[in-house]
Amino acid sequence: MRDVRGIYLTPKHIPVLTKEVVTALNLKAGGTYIDCTLGEGGHTHQILKSTDLPIHILGFEIDSSAIKSATETLQDYRNQVTIVKASYTDLVKESAELGVIKVEGVVFDLGLSSLQLGGSDRGFSFRSDSPLDMRFDQSQGLDAWQVVNFSTEQELAAVLRDLGEEPYARRISKSIIKSRPINTTKQLARLIVQSSGRRIGKIHPATRSFQAIRMKVNNELTNIRKGLDQATSMLSSEGRLVVISYHSIEDRVVKTYMSEASKNCICDPRIIECVCEHKAYLKSVNKKIVKPKDNEVEVNPRSRSARLRVAEKLAV
Repeated sequence: MRDVRGIYLTPKHIPVLTKEVVTALNLKAGGTYIDCTLGEGGHTHQILKSTDLPIHILGFEIDSSAIKSATETLQDYRNQVTIVKASYTDLVKESAELGVIKVEGVVFDLGLSSLQLGGSDRGFSFRSDSPLDMRFDQSQGLDAWQVVNFSTEQELAAVLRDLGEEPYARRISKSIIKSRPINTTKQLARLIVQSSGRRIGKIHPATRSFQAIRMKVNNELTNIRKGLDQATSMLSSEGRLVVISYHSIEDRVVKTYMSEASKNCICDPRIIECVCEHKAYLKSVNKKIVKPKDNEVEVNPRSRSARLRVAEKLAV
């Protein structure tokens, strides 16, 4: 079976680029690290498994089901892990309450887990017929059903265009408006296929639209920017910021953030003399994005679209 990106699902979530993440973090004895997207605990488990150094990891996660799975995965390292049920947008506040002010490294994996994609009641995938939900945090109010059934045609088209880069955004949004109410994933996917006029192939025609609606529901782009800001503020000198993204929209946010943070001036190029007084506080560690090797993609096809970027905190 395939996920929302048209990639075959694995029964258990396999963390991607684990060796590269461990290398990028440049682990130090006694260091404290944060896994901002703990999920089922895959990256945290691999980080701890890779070293005998005494380190501690704070794992942030808002999905209760994922926390339950991560607790089991990390049982052998329970003395080195603190799981925090909170969003990475509250990184500074939640960490401070645990007495953590500065850390030596932060990891973000911005992809969905197998638990989320495979759950028949979460609405992330159209491979099963489930209610339109798509919430990472089940306690929040806004869900996909509300976005689909209460947005105006113009609002829907903007969501599909800006967050999904869907070329048929206007056509699809018009069809959605005419067909409401829409209650399930299969109903929505079928409508998108019909209105877009595209055949179901290697990548399902509804992939971009489902991505866009999910990102709208969870306010993902805004949260990524907030998370990057908070993570960077907590890094000690020479601390590492490690981010894995999976599609061009979120990767563009990460790339832009790291690029601006590594410049001493972010003024409009048309301005002759700098007036922004911006000072660089990060430096890029990898000049080019790191991609999975062929052998990893063969074992875990979902890793194919992963992109890793690394930056280091400058002494200020």
